[in-house]
Amino acid sequence: MIDQLLEQIQRTEERYQAHQARREMRRENLAALGEGGDWREIDDQERILNRLDSLDMAEEAMPSFGIVGPGPAVTPAEKDAPPPETFLERILGANELVTSYYLIRGAAITQSVGRIVIRNAWGRVLGHGTGFLVSPALLMTNNHVLSAQATAQNSIVEFNYFEALDGRLTNPIRFKLQPGRFFHTDKHLDFTLVAVHERNDQGLALSSLGWNRLIAESGKAIVGERVNIIQHPGGERQRLALRQNQISDILDDFLHYSADTERGSSGSPVFNDQWELAALHHAGVPKRDENERILLVSGDPWNGSAQTIGQIAWQANEGTRISRIVSHLQEKLTSASATEQALFEQAFTAPPEVAFDEHEVTGAQPGDQQGSGLSLPGPRFDDRGRAIWTIPIEIRVGVGQGGAVTVTAGSESPPSADEAPPTDSTAPDPEQPVDDPGLQDALDNVSAAEGRPYYEADQDQEQREAYYADIDPSHRPETLFKHLHRLVRDTHTIELDYDEARHEHLYPWVDLREGANGQRELRSIYSGKGFEPEEIIREDFAIAAHREALLREMIATESALTDEKLRHFSEQLEALAPFNCEHVVPQSWFAKGQPMKGDLHHLFTCEWGCNSFRGNTPYFQFDPADEVIRDDCGQLERTQFQFEPAAGKGPVARATLYFLLRYPGMIGDDVRELQKERLPILLQWHQSEPVTDYERHRNAAIFAAQGNRNPFIDFPDWVTKVDFDAGFGIV
Repeated sequence: MIDQLLEQIQRTEERYQAHQARREMRRENLAALGEGGDWREIDDQERILNRLDSLDMAEEAMPSFGIVGPGPAVTPAEKDAPPPETFLERILGANELVTSYYLIRGAAITQSVGRIVIRNAWGRVLGHGTGFLVSPALLMTNNHVLSAQATAQNSIVEFNYFEALDGRLTNPIRFKLQPGRFFHTDKHLDFTLVAVHERNDQGLALSSLGWNRLIAESGKAIVGERVNIIQHPGGERQRLALRQNQISDILDDFLHYSADTERGSSGSPVFNDQWELAALHHAGVPKRDENERILLVSGDPWNGSAQTIGQIAWQANEGTRISRIVSHLQEKLTSASATEQALFEQAFTAPPEVAFDEHEVTGAQPGDQQGSGLSLPGPRFDDRGRAIWTIPIEIRVGVGQGGAVTVTAGSESPPSADEAPPTDSTAPDPEQPVDDPGLQDALDNVSAAEGRPYYEADQDQEQREAYYADIDPSHRPETLFKHLHRLVRDTHTIELDYDEARHEHLYPWVDLREGANGQRELRSIYSGKGFEPEEIIREDFAIAAHREALLREMIATESALTDEKLRHFSEQLEALAPFNCEHVVPQSWFAKGQPMKGDLHHLFTCEWGCNSFRGNTPYFQFDPADEVIRDDCGQLERTQFQFEPAAGKGPVARATLYFLLRYPGMIGDDVRELQKERLPILLQWHQSEPVTDYERHRNAAIFAAQGNRNPFIDFPDWVTKVDFDAGFGIV
């Protein structure tokens, strides 16, 4: 994807530079319109007339252009017509005020714009783009986003990826693509048009989201007009740039507009003020330094990483004209099947008219004091047959960089594609019986722990003193690290496999928390949400059965299944349907090897939603003003590899420090892993959240289960006496 994007950037720069003189001339005449500027040098006269016609101003303006009906042309003076500048000023918005319907209509349009999750055959997420519906069945995006049917077959589109009214992210509405039904693409125009399944796995009709019809005629926007862009920059939640991008030039196939959006986003729709689809955003002209290196918004040179594409600083944007895409497709589809032609013809049909009332726009119901955050299952219909969508919206207009506007909605829907198995979005049901003898054994472990003393401080103190009898904490920091490392390594005499660690130890006993009234429960490490051990265990076994069913399905349907392919698919399922157990140090950082995978010291109860939310992102401490994804599980900025948990900071800090001590050199060997520069964050969390009896109980229980202890729970002050350089592989 990066190579294709760079190729598009190069071509865009060439076109932008080739037309620099004309663009400057148009800008000067536009600025002086009505005061000596030549309207003929602003844009093509035919395109201006087409734009006037679309605004129902053509008949009034024709005499000004020397045109009177079908008869011979006359001069404007003969009709004493107002000058053309008057009409251009009306188009270009001398008065910047817009009607309320402009925002209401825009809010409805946002439903038809989604985030494309680009995945390979094994479900690994390769990147993101933006796409939008142009019919009840077809989605448009860039060629460099979905360049081949195979890529589209593995990828999906997520609608409703907004920020909710309370700042939380909604769960996206996910649809699978259907390239076998319709798939047409072009590299020069950089577009792809692909079919989407009519309904998703929850039965929601794609058509209920609305669409943006294609208009074949030229003249939907002219030089000087403002355009609106709806986008998912860097795969993040939906953003809008309203009237902040001004068209500077229109070429045969492309149009150029200013780059005042927060960040460009491949595949975004570009609309005029009437919310008509004018262009497909596809590339930009990046800012470069004196050495011709592409710059980031920070001023630093771009290193070519896919993770930082969204941070490139743009000086101009380029979109492919919709009229040229339509013309190309009309010619190409002359030899297509009748089915494909019929699907394409639907793209010229307007969606049902959207009707709103005050309750539907605000999300409030009669008698409510505030919006209720209603969901968006699809439209209802009034007595005139008009489709009505309920959209609880909040519109935030920022004056400053980008002038970006965020339209947010508070609806509920299935989990993100990054958080659920790609072949089946239905979450496993823990209430369904699971035919696994291990389930009863695990439940028996829960029963066996009932009535057992939770934490015996005197006994634990005796064991602690004996365990560290040969450790001298006054040694030099690097020496103390070595001695403690040998101790926790050599006493780790029982290596547990992952299933054994969870079902025999973690859920039934190790991770239990005891309340003031003696009640015991498990709590998710990142959200603090409480669970009964039996509930977590049943769901874990349901997830395992779910994975096994998907594996069996693949084995039964895949004709050329190799061991390598099966292994990749199994790993994919493990990543996308995780258990309710969190590895504080993600498995990908140590290649899922043993004894790390089953080491109880860095395993914690964590509902699978939080497990997926964090993924393998390293820990970070955000500033309260930072704009990041917020969830009950914490705060996340994936492009910068930053995750701050909402709860459990002290325990996860001490567990990570233990891992650095027990397995030196396994953390920090990749930019996506915890780097040494973030060690102070762990030390801060360690100090701000002191050790409690919960961790002391954990430490004692793990000592009994696998033979070693976490020194930073037993002696919290030793954290400041140890040199962790060796833990990061620094000698």
